[in-house]
Formats: sequence, structure tokens, C-alpha cells
Amino acid sequence: MLSATQPDQQPPKRTPARRDMAEKIEGIMLQRHSLAGQVVEVIQKGIRQNLWKEWLPAERILAETLHVSRSTLRTALAQLEKMGVVRAERPIGTRILSLKKTRRVAKKNRIVALLTPEPITALRPKIALIVDELRGQLAELGYRLHTFHGTHYFSSTKNTRLKQLVAGHPHDCWVLTLVPDSVKKWFEEEGIPCVVSGTCDPGIRVPFVDLDYYALCRHAAGQMTGLGHKRIVFLTENSTKAGDLASERGFSDGMAAATSPDVSGQVIHHDNTARNVLKALDRLFMDKANRPTAMLVANPYFYILAHTYLYGLGLKIPKDISLMCRDDDSFLDYTRPNPTRYSFESAAFARHLFKLIMQTIEGSMISKRNIHIMPDYQRGDTLAPPQRG
Repeated sequence: MLSATQPDQQPPKRTPARRDMAEKIEGIMLQRHSLAGQVVEVIQKGIRQNLWKEWLPAERILAETLHVSRSTLRTALAQLEKMGVVRAERPIGTRILSLKKTRRVAKKNRIVALLTPEPITALRPKIALIVDELRGQLAELGYRLHTFHGTHYFSSTKNTRLKQLVAGHPHDCWVLTLVPDSVKKWFEEEGIPCVVSGTCDPGIRVPFVDLDYYALCRHAAGQMTGLGHKRIVFLTENSTKAGDLASERGFSDGMAAATSPDVSGQVIHHDNTARNVLKALDRLFMDKANRPTAMLVANPYFYILAHTYLYGLGLKIPKDISLMCRDDDSFLDYTRPNPTRYSFESAAFARHLFKLIMQTIEGSMISKRNIHIMPDYQRGDTLAPPQRG
């Protein structure tokens, strides 16, 4: 029988058939961290044991059988729908999607690991918020999130270090964040259950969630050329990460699609340090006659750096130069003029990641392995047509 901090309504007297069903269910119930989490686990086990076939019982009957309120049952059903186990088909009922797919051959540790080069506290606020959202969603089902960080896992001896890490810390699934493709490939080759928060190279068959950087940067290029800008720069890290490479392709294709034949687009790389970014900006703005009139910056930190650099030169935004930020973060709300950027909800990103994690843990077939999110275009006050003359 399920336990809860607040008592649910007493169910009506059950028929012998329902009593028999309840006895079968009670035999497979385990202690869990929350009432809704217990219900999720019970329903999954019932599906695996063919207690129900194609459809779950009606909500009233199922709530009565499980000795829980209908509100508690609906919370559990919502979690199961996120996991891809069931689908609500109103007004018909709740269809079972993974009757033959839900299987467990190993004991679950109910722990998910997150691997990243840096501590969570050192990551951009937006990324840290995604991790926090994910932690909360996992906790609702009784899962803990452990974090591991360090560049030594990505060094030339990474295979040995990664083997030691994974062997010494058994987890149901690994979340790879900001890691090189070589590490993603290692997890794939070793057959270790994992998902990626980011983009994978086409040759790596690991499920991932990321922004659609190609479409984003192509759109940004179109916004700048559409306003009449002809000398445009994309300032980005010199990186082999799939998302950064997709960004460059999108920017280049957007420039190529410009209607004006004399449009010039240039990708300027840096080594992800403030000092190197400043050197790149010095080279760009040394020649006053050929300065860019619009610039797309890939990182919010470097957007702030570029903004203050231009201010130091006496250039006004957007009167003298238009500025766009590829990424979004909370601290950009406190800059003026209001940045033109691309934003997305951390909670929505985390939900997509959560769904892939749970499908991986449950061994379900993942219907959509590569999830690209197109962020919202936020037209701020930093983008305007170029000055004439």
C-alpha cells in the first residue's frame, strides 16, 4: 500500500476482480521517495508484467486500485507521458506505448551522473540553471544527480581515466555537457548509457538536445544583411564542437543568401580567452575605413567584452555598429542598450533532456534521438540599419 504525507480519499469498496488486481499490484510495489514516484514505478512494473495490455484502466478505477487520489495518479501519469511510456488520448483513455519496450535487466541505482570540464559554479548561469532544473525533475522520480568535472578526463590519457571513473561510480545514465566529441564517441563505443547536452557529430549515435545553431546563425545573418549591412563579422571560438561548426555553416549560408552582391561576411576566431578576444577586436577596428558595421558574437561573456570595447573606442551601438548575441543569459537583461539575442527556456531544455534520460534508463526506443530547439528571436535595441555616408 502506498504511503503519503497527506492522506488520500478512502476508495469505495472493491469488487473481487479489482481486489485480485490490487493484490497482484501490491506484490510488486517498492518503497520510493514520493507518492507519485511510487505510482510511476508500480505502473511501469505492471506494464512489464503484462498486467495491462494496450490501455491502462480508467483513472477512477486505477486510482481506486492503487489507493491514491486521482490528482496523485494524474501527476504520475504526466511523468510517464514525459518518459514516453504512455500517451493520453482523450476522451478514449491512456494508451501504453512501451508494452514490449520497457525492460530492465539490471538493478537501477536511481542515480544519474553529469560529466563536464568545469564545476557547475563555473559554468554560465544559463547552463547552471538547466542543470538545476534537471536535478529537480529527476528528484520527482526519486533520482539523484551526481556531478563530475575536470579537464583530466579529456586529456590524452582520457580512456584510462574515464574507465576508472565509470567503473568506480555506477550510474543508470551519464549526461555529457560541454565535452569533446572524442569523449562522446568513447561512451558510445563502450556501450555506456548516456545522453548529450549539446550537439553530436553526425558520426556519433548518441541522443542529444541542443539549440539549432545552424538555423539560428543563418537567421542572424539574414537579419543583418536585410537591414543593409555589408561588412559583417561573426566572432566565435576556434572550436571543433559540433554546435560551433554548425554556427559557422549557418552564418556563411546566411551571408551567401544575401541579395546584395557586395556583402562581405567574415568569421573571426579566438581561443576563448578575454585577452585573445581583445586582440581580435584590435585587428578588426584598427582600420577605420574598413570596420564592420554589424557583428554577431557567440558567447554572452564576450558580447559584454565587445560591447565595452566598442564603447571605449567611442562607438555607439547601434548607431555606429550593430551588435547581436548568439546566446542568451540572465545578466544580459542588465545591459543597455537591450541586446538583440536568441533566448530559450531553461526548463523546456531540461525537460527534453530529462525525457531522453528516462527513455535511456528504461531501455525504451527513443523516437527522436536528435532534438534541435530553435530559440526565440529577441529583437533588442542593438540592431539597426547602417549609417549612410
